[in-house]
Amino acid sequence: VITGPNGVGKTNILEAIYVLMQGKSFRDSDDLLMRYDQEWWKVVADLGDIQREMRYQVGILPTKQLVVGDKKNRFTYRQQIPLVLFEPDDLLMIHGSPGARRKHLDNILQLIEPDYRRILTRYERALLQRNNILKRRPSLHNAADAVFAWDIVLAEYGATIMNKRANLVEAINTGLSDYYREISGGQEKVDIVYRPTVEPNSYSLAAQLTRKLENDLMRGSTSVGPHRDDTEYYIDTKTAKNTASRGEVRSLVLALKLFELDYIGSNRGDTPLFLLDDVFSELDKRRQNAVISFKQVQTIITSVAISNTKAHRIEL
Repeated sequence: VITGPNGVGKTNILEAIYVLMQGKSFRDSDDLLMRYDQEWWKVVADLGDIQREMRYQVGILPTKQLVVGDKKNRFTYRQQIPLVLFEPDDLLMIHGSPGARRKHLDNILQLIEPDYRRILTRYERALLQRNNILKRRPSLHNAADAVFAWDIVLAEYGATIMNKRANLVEAINTGLSDYYREISGGQEKVDIVYRPTVEPNSYSLAAQLTRKLENDLMRGSTSVGPHRDDTEYYIDTKTAKNTASRGEVRSLVLALKLFELDYIGSNRGDTPLFLLDDVFSELDKRRQNAVISFKQVQTIITSVAISNTKAHRIEL
């Protein structure tokens, strides 16, 4: 547990660990990681367990070249040691745009299914090509010919993405209420509902892409597909987005993170590192203790102050 007043750099320590594990920051672009008067930065650490130890390093050289260990691929590097992060902006999963909720599901799937990143990338590339055609505002006939090949790709990979997301949401629902109750101490029922824009199969998606083409031409963008899907969270049948208090929202996001921790660990066979930034704001002591004692995994927490814990503490 890293404690200290606001502004002393507690989050910077977590960010350094995150950059080391993920090859990027969770707060800013890579450019903002470097002080304005410096030409390079680097984070290095020796990490491992009883069976293995590896040196990890991430940085920017004076040539502005990104160094990510000895790997050329940043995604491959991120796969080596899984990590689950809670930071205050994660609360936007409940109140923010659908993109934050889609990203949460996609991040979990990328860690447990090696092929998911390739599928998502191919879908996004095809979507970019289709949108570029739509923005040129061709005639409806010419547009239909131009997007035909891309619609096939979007239908194939889009259906796969939607089905994998739907299966993940089903898995989340099997245990989300239990995780939430561990934190709240109550008997609430918590659910997540996946809302795709079309039926999650390639035929339905292809048909909707064709049906919506004229509308998409006017918009200059594609209106159906997994990039438009959303999820909704419910506490005792009430939408969390509209009715949950700030403490309930924080407890819900923490419950999602605890699920993520267990789910990734059970599917990969290696337990993720757990990073919690400013996690105890708006949580009473009982809920704080529930978070700390829930799981015996390596956890690094930042907080202005915390009491009643046996964790190793570093005060800044």
